[in-house]
Amino acid sequence: MNTAESPGSVLANLNKKGLNLIDAGKYESAIAIFSEALDHALSLGPADTAGILYNRAEAFRLSGNLASAKADILKALEFSPEDPDIMHAMGLVFYEEDNFEEAAAWYRKAIDIAPRHEKAWNDLGVIHFRRGEYESARQCFEKAVGINPDFADAWFNLADTYNELGLKAEYRRALEALNTARMHVAEKDIL
Repeated sequence: MNTAESPGSVLANLNKKGLNLIDAGKYESAIAIFSEALDHALSLGPADTAGILYNRAEAFRLSGNLASAKADILKALEFSPEDPDIMHAMGLVFYEEDNFEEAAAWYRKAIDIAPRHEKAWNDLGVIHFRRGEYESARQCFEKAVGINPDFADAWFNLADTYNELGLKAEYRRALEALNTARMHVAEKDIL
């Protein structure tokens, strides 16, 4: 009887280990695990390869190595050119480089492919907010919370935007929704 793990199982285990290391803030260790996982992913197919590159890019980004994150995202897009999460990730890298024009363009690409991508809507709203484009920011944040009513970050951003726009009643409602969203997230974490 053969007890060797299948390549897919090995890849899944390495991916899970790498994600746990990211959660623990051990980015360099995660990068090493994802690099090992890439050897397995390449033999399995483009979707697996894109996923591992995406995860390694996130570890690079969180470690502050934005050039390597960008390189992995570009490689991931070669394997999965229509993946809105990968496009959103590229936006995050450009945002961290303070290149808001490029970040916004990548968030829009993600939204064009996946109009219900709440994180891309939220992050596009953040750029509008930073530019003082509060009405555009409001529209983005409202879209994000419309997609996911438990998206606490988007409620927080929406409340700030309402405050900047002088919409006090909406501001209070957004703060109430923020508290509700946080309670829902806390309840999910307990379960």
